[in-house]
Amino acid sequence: MMESVQALQAISVSQQVSANNVANMNTSEFRSSRVEYETGPGDQGVRAREVTENTDSGPLVRGEEYDDERLRSEEMLVEGSNTDLATEMVQMVENEQAFAANAAALHTSMDMTGVLINMMV
Repeated sequence: MMESVQALQAISVSQQVSANNVANMNTSEFRSSRVEYETGPGDQGVRAREVTENTDSGPLVRGEEYDDERLRSEEMLVEGSNTDLATEMVQMVENEQAFAANAAALHTSMDMTGVLINMMV
């Protein structure tokens, strides 16, 4: 049962990271992140080990720089976000499916525990 709870927590972290990546995909110089996983205590389950930043360069996009003294804007190229929307959407679907599977396993485990308790009473 604890393994499913740990997995739900790890998946939640991954979903939050993906949501942050999508929310900032139009932010210049934003670097997307990924969750690294590890085996849980006693080689049971999974948990989030760390969140790592993707260091790949983003595409060059048009940006504007404002000169306050002359109130004009100049176009320039800046590095865009390196977030790939397709990758993030696939990750979010994987997270959704993994979360549902672990929630079902936890629910089944709790139901079985309830049946055993009822049998003993």
